[in-house]
Amino acid sequence: MTLDTIWQDVRYAVRSLRRTPALAGTAVVTLALGIGANTAIFSLVQAVLLRQLPVASPGDLYFVAHGVDGRLRTAANVPWLERVRQRTDVFAGVTAYNHRQFKVTSDLGTEPVLGQYVSGNYHAVVGVPMAMGRGFMTENDRLPGGSPIAVISDAYWSRSFGRAPDVIGRTLTVGGNPVTITGVTAPGFAGLSPGDALDITLPLSMRIQDEPGLLTATDSWISLPIVVRIKSGVSSAVADQALESAFRAYMAEPFNAEFARLRDGRTTHASLLSAAYGTADLRDGYATALQVLMGMVGLVLLIACANVANLMLIRAAGRRREIGVRMAIGASRLRILRQFLVESLVLALAGGALGFVLAGWGSIFVTALLANGANPIVIDAQPDRGVLLFTVLVSLATGIGFGLAPAYAVTRAPLAPGLKGLPPAATRSWPGRYGVVAAQIALCLVLVFAAGLLSRTLQNLRGVEAGFRKDGLLVFGIDARDTLFPVERLTAACDDIIGRLRSRPGVVAASCSTMSPVETNSEGRALTVPDFTPPPDDPDFVYANSVDAGYFDTLGIGLISGRAFTPKDTASSSQVAVVSESAARYYFGGAGTAVGRVFRWGRRDPRPPVTIVGVVRDAKLALREDPPQMIYTPLDQRSEAPRELLASVRTATSPSSFAPAVREDVAAVSQHLALRYVRSMDEQINAALVGERLLAMLSIAFAGLALLLASLGLYGVLSYDVSRRTHDIGIRLALGARRLTIVSGVLRQVAAVTALGIVAGGVAASLLSDAVSGFLFGIESGDAQTLVAAATVLAGTALLAGYFPARRAARVEPNVALRAE
Repeated sequence: MTLDTIWQDVRYAVRSLRRTPALAGTAVVTLALGIGANTAIFSLVQAVLLRQLPVASPGDLYFVAHGVDGRLRTAANVPWLERVRQRTDVFAGVTAYNHRQFKVTSDLGTEPVLGQYVSGNYHAVVGVPMAMGRGFMTENDRLPGGSPIAVISDAYWSRSFGRAPDVIGRTLTVGGNPVTITGVTAPGFAGLSPGDALDITLPLSMRIQDEPGLLTATDSWISLPIVVRIKSGVSSAVADQALESAFRAYMAEPFNAEFARLRDGRTTHASLLSAAYGTADLRDGYATALQVLMGMVGLVLLIACANVANLMLIRAAGRRREIGVRMAIGASRLRILRQFLVESLVLALAGGALGFVLAGWGSIFVTALLANGANPIVIDAQPDRGVLLFTVLVSLATGIGFGLAPAYAVTRAPLAPGLKGLPPAATRSWPGRYGVVAAQIALCLVLVFAAGLLSRTLQNLRGVEAGFRKDGLLVFGIDARDTLFPVERLTAACDDIIGRLRSRPGVVAASCSTMSPVETNSEGRALTVPDFTPPPDDPDFVYANSVDAGYFDTLGIGLISGRAFTPKDTASSSQVAVVSESAARYYFGGAGTAVGRVFRWGRRDPRPPVTIVGVVRDAKLALREDPPQMIYTPLDQRSEAPRELLASVRTATSPSSFAPAVREDVAAVSQHLALRYVRSMDEQINAALVGERLLAMLSIAFAGLALLLASLGLYGVLSYDVSRRTHDIGIRLALGARRLTIVSGVLRQVAAVTALGIVAGGVAASLLSDAVSGFLFGIESGDAQTLVAAATVLAGTALLAGYFPARRAARVEPNVALRAE
């Protein structure tokens, strides 16, 4: 077979398909939906799981980790970094980084920007591609009070500077310090933690200048991942041994670090972890969910292939005379088979091209959903060359998959009926048509059942009793860290801001606190209670929240016993606390006996003990978890001034409409305060449920697509059968059959096929439901109510799809049908 014959087959296939534009268009759109869904999810899989870092030779990069029994972490400190740097025999370069939220001040105010401190050779060791300018030099890291310079990301360059070509040399004010931009990283690079959009990079020496103790501190690990590039010719196993040797020597030094010795006698080991794909946090968090979604879109593609296979069978039945003539004059069965496969591949590639475009639009929706939150996940899931290759391969496999059965059925059919010009009613029908439809219904039921479980989980989480009033609540953060605003004045500034907000029409209440419900930030503190010994397997700490006097009223957290805080609970008054119901039960035996009891913070707090004056209802920090043991203390009685506070505002109207007022009032108090994440409580809950929303919304979309394809498949098969049986139906009507009998006969056929598919799908759904069990909340993976509801929806859709062909069959005029025959 030469290229000329292949090209001849392609041209003939295109001409042949143009003669049936409706069928060809339906097949292309059907395939586009199935292939597009697979391409969109694969784009997400590649962005999260398969894409290596866009740096030079990523396979040579490794994280330095340590831990016990395979539980490794990458925390480190500067002295350990220096020990690793000494192993120049195995490492070509050693660097480190520390993520930080910087405060960037401009004429518009102060905004939080995610960034990182890095050691001076970071860009060289990692191999960071630069769009403009340069990265850091080693001396930027080692000189005390090193050069105040910065490297920004391509996204930040576009967002804040409009991609101005003269950005190099411009100045930013970061943390109150002017820094000069020396470089812009290339598009696609945003650090070594996929999902985190790091916009500003500063030298680690700038942090050391503010915290000089970091240079010698060996009593703790900090968030300072060390990254090494292995020398050419050195294996990872050899480098691993060298690292372990350096770690053993480092741990043997007499620096009295508690973290160096485990209480149970186990030994901590060092190890190298591949950094080719960056940190594993995003992969670990979304790997299972993406596998479930890939399974779902795989089922959608199978349903689409079954649809197109039935369409091609219908088309082939109408071409029996043509095929018979070609075979009679010498065409081989293999030649006819090849022609049908070429036609199938043309359809599949056309569907794949359209699906690739649809996948690009779908990827925009998915990435926007992931980026909506307090800690947005920023990834580039737009289809690229790798995704294009995947689409081509899927399209080819799909074309062969749905083209083989029709081609085989046609080439194996007897020649005589086609040559005699007998109508389709007299030719042999394909007995597996309804079997394919039943299989489509079964696959569709699996998808609808999974979508029902996941959507009910999302509904359960949104409706869970969280212990506070969610409606009419606006939450925002004010942050004084790394700004010119004095930290000791933050509490007074928050009081000023909520005072301004309270004076606005529509504001019912407002308060300040260090935490809020359904919030990612939390503070845990050790607790000592007289005459109480915690069980050995329980953590000896509680969550601590410092709040003002209006907090409980603003949040709607009910008081059980005692009293709430008042303006009289100041720094000069007696130390008091309010505890949650679960804390009262755990430490003091219940709400009725907790009021009046005392406790101390930590083990050696020199201050007088704290007296409990009230007990309030539990409030959840995480919707999937039980309410934590919480202790509330007056904001004015904190031992040290907070560096960040959360303000809560209860409104009588839509809370989101007050966001501009919040920005105005914060700016009026100080231009140096950073306003962080203004959102309603509904938006905060949605942000906390971003993973559940992604699964639920996509599974519902795929289930709806599967329903559409399955119903179209059933409709197409029934319509074809009705057209084949026109003569038979006309005779029955001429002999006195009632039209209602014709309709009921067709619908009985629909019911039989649907019942077979539902039974098979029910068994499959029960077997496969464990795949989504880890994502469920408040519902079992084998929930019978959801399965029955899914079967009911599917049965109703199938009967609706079958009704229109049945009605058309009943409207056949006997004389017209007999004359046509």
